[in-house]
Amino acid sequence: MSSFISQLLQPGGGIALIPFIRATVCLLLLMTIAIFICGIARVHMVVLASLSTGLLISISWFERAWNDVQRRRGGQAKSGNDAAFLAQGNKEPEKTD
Repeated sequence: MSSFISQLLQPGGGIALIPFIRATVCLLLLMTIAIFICGIARVHMVVLASLSTGLLISISWFERAWNDVQRRRGGQAKSGNDAAFLAQGNKEPEKTD
């Protein structure tokens, strides 16, 4: 557990949380749709559902851009929960000055 936390605290380590964030936002979206169907605070649920959908789209866009950058750098472009991808986070970027 401590190695997972130490990987998260390294630069670029937060990418490992993307699957958990996506699952949480999906659950939020499902709950807002269910509450909307029940007829409770319909206007608020429409707004919250649209915000959740936008957040899911932006997370997908960020992950796709992140994978493109990793591919261009020659790194391994995998999803955030892949252990081999997390192990590469230990590499120092090349100094240019």
